[in-house]
Amino acid sequence: MALKVSRSENLPVLPQAASAVLRLADDPNSSPKMMERAIERDPAITAKILRVANSAYYGLSNVGSIGRAIGVLGMNAVRSLVIGVVFQQIASGREQAPSYSKLEYWRHSLAVAVAARILGKLRLPEAAEELYVAGMMHDVGMLVLDRFCPEEFDRAIQFARSQHIPLHMAEKFAFGFDHCRVGAMLAERWSLPKLVARAVEFHHSPKADAESQRATAIVSLADHLAHRVGLTNNVPLPKLPDWTEAREIVGVSEEQLEVIQQVVVQEVIRAQEAFKIA
Repeated sequence: MALKVSRSENLPVLPQAASAVLRLADDPNSSPKMMERAIERDPAITAKILRVANSAYYGLSNVGSIGRAIGVLGMNAVRSLVIGVVFQQIASGREQAPSYSKLEYWRHSLAVAVAARILGKLRLPEAAEELYVAGMMHDVGMLVLDRFCPEEFDRAIQFARSQHIPLHMAEKFAFGFDHCRVGAMLAERWSLPKLVARAVEFHHSPKADAESQRATAIVSLADHLAHRVGLTNNVPLPKLPDWTEAREIVGVSEEQLEVIQQVVVQEVIRAQEAFKIA
């Protein structure tokens, strides 16, 4: 089964509009007009972006075009919005593993994205929006495991719950690898920015990421924070994982984290309404 997952032609394809937006956001020579044209090639994504941009979450109204959205929100914010919309599409549909909830997965991903953006603004402001994307996609490998190995993935979830261990550890028992490794393969196929790809691969071991350690630690800390406020990803842990390593790398205090987690809960509720997540 592991061989089947590793066949790159079987992995999901990132919509062309999203791929173009990610490339343009990292290109210093790109322009808002270029991003506008890239997004408008996909009418479904365009419609959803305009709906969310006009929601109470952004506090805007009368945003009738992608150009207007970019002008008001900026290219980086629109990039995050595009990824949020596209990721919702990718994560939609019925889950294959009986013990796996995509709704819980989506809420957790959203919480990590929001927390990573907040932590990014404090400690890595130039990469705050990219960290939002990394937070949204950090567990994307789970979608692949659910799609191609639902029975084994289901057993891993049940084992993690019964043994009170993190899911990525149970996955290694079941597959010999975990969702981080699968997510890294997907990141390569999708040509994701290096910061995002590294966070997807190393968010459970930020010290192993020599290239983007602080960014990866921010996503790792955001992941722990999401669990701490109850927005877990299918495996609620009675005792939270030790997050001292990530917190020390990022450089935030317990008092700061307590404030951040209150903001995250409020932001997730608002974002759920904007993206119309049940």
